[in-house]
Amino acid sequence: MGIAVNPHPAKRDKGGEDAATITESFIALADGVGGWAESGIDPAKYSRQLCKNIQGLIMYDNGVKYMCNPKLLCVEAAELTTETGSSTCVIASLDKEAPILYTSNLGDSGYLLIRVTDKDVVSIFRSKEQTHGFNFPYQIGTNGDDPSRADTQVHGVEHNDILVVGTDGLFDNVYDERIMELIKPFVRGSNDMEDPTVVADVIAREAEKLGADQTYLSPFAKGAREQFYDYMGGKQDDVTVAVAQIKLV
Repeated sequence: MGIAVNPHPAKRDKGGEDAATITESFIALADGVGGWAESGIDPAKYSRQLCKNIQGLIMYDNGVKYMCNPKLLCVEAAELTTETGSSTCVIASLDKEAPILYTSNLGDSGYLLIRVTDKDVVSIFRSKEQTHGFNFPYQIGTNGDDPSRADTQVHGVEHNDILVVGTDGLFDNVYDERIMELIKPFVRGSNDMEDPTVVADVIAREAEKLGADQTYLSPFAKGAREQFYDYMGGKQDDVTVAVAQIKLV
């Protein structure tokens, strides 16, 4: 697996407001809600502490307790997070004993599960956003939503399946079909994907480029128009992308 973190251009000096934790079997991304800045609170503090707590809970027993229940990991990490603020949170965990992927997703971050065939790469699942309204995602933290409301999924996976996990800076700007187009050149004849870090970086750069294009009908712009907002272009934001290829022994 690999990860790319591209902060919003205006937030690059402080590292943005996204946070991540990645281990052999877990991927967790948190996107600090930027609105807290209007109250003088750094949105990054909550997302970073949340991910630090996720990492600590995983390390406690090598993730055994949470491997088949990433929602519980989200709930217990949120209980330990004391910073003022809030964030979205998506967690994916791969069972070490069976070809099963478990996910927990609260808010508008998400993931795309892709199957590699001899001829193509195809989408087999795309997570759905949880929002109270347009551009108002579910979030955990101060005055936030109950983390137990996170959407959970269980996926049977196959050798060489590819998982793309991203904050909304990815999915607001890049359509699923384009993500798969970007991945395809990196899949070799044996269906092995080349360096996932490079793939994550390519996808993140595409999201950053499209986010700055004000003539592009982005997924965000399409969603805005469906809600009768007059909006055109990408949506500049922090972009965090994790890419993993599943290897079954």
